[in-house]
Amino acid sequence: MKYKKVLLPPEPYYSGRVTRYPDRKVAFEAGLRWHGSYEISYIKKGKVRLNKLDCEIILNAGDVYVLNSQEVHSYEDIGEDTQAVMLNIIPKAIAPYVDDPHIVPSFKQPEGEALEFIRKTMDILHGYEEYKSKLISMKVRAVMYSVAYYLIRDCIDNDIQYVHGSQADDFACAKSAIRYMHDNYKHEITLNEIANYVGMTPAHFSKYFKDKTEETFSKYLRRVRLEHAIDDLRNKKITVRQVAIENGFPNVNSFILSCKSEYGRTPAELRNYSEKN
Repeated sequence: MKYKKVLLPPEPYYSGRVTRYPDRKVAFEAGLRWHGSYEISYIKKGKVRLNKLDCEIILNAGDVYVLNSQEVHSYEDIGEDTQAVMLNIIPKAIAPYVDDPHIVPSFKQPEGEALEFIRKTMDILHGYEEYKSKLISMKVRAVMYSVAYYLIRDCIDNDIQYVHGSQADDFACAKSAIRYMHDNYKHEITLNEIANYVGMTPAHFSKYFKDKTEETFSKYLRRVRLEHAIDDLRNKKITVRQVAIENGFPNVNSFILSCKSEYGRTPAELRNYSEKN
């Protein structure tokens, strides 16, 4: 199978995160991506094709798969009524518990007791309904460390070598552009500015970036700003207008429209939902 190698940004804003499919389809709709976190996938029902740079893996109901930090991958739903859950854990969260906290370990696929525990734990995560209590964050953190315990105890493999996003073909300019957006999203960033930063003409950069990310530069930048803005909505006692301006949106209406387009809710609705859960 031939497919595009697509780069998505690291996600450093959480220690552990749970994503359920099809509740949130972005994980299956995007192209190949890499991120700094480990990603443990569990297929509850159906069938999923996991695409990596060097192979394809078919995951069936009950299967668990561990992706290492910065391992390039994508998912395709190839089953019927597929249901899955992904647990992401950033290396920083487990660094204090490995032999060398300055080295990001690689994990082999779990087997035996580790596999059974992780499968059972991921099944429990999938079963969570709406998060009705703030205690849910404690549950997720407890689950994250329980899974990490078995990975560290049974699955560390320092001999594993993967094709990382930073090593794949000509991803270097895309990585530089993405880093630039994450470092400067609070300010206006023009196409000419970022094209000049990576040493391309605007037209060449637009085509190149769309090929690598399957998104336009402007849409990608909007998503970066949204990620930071939503974090501010949840954690800062500032107005929606302040959130918009502090995260690079030209005005509050632009922020509101972006939220409704991406999440189906206004910023106020997202904030209220977060406070209730």
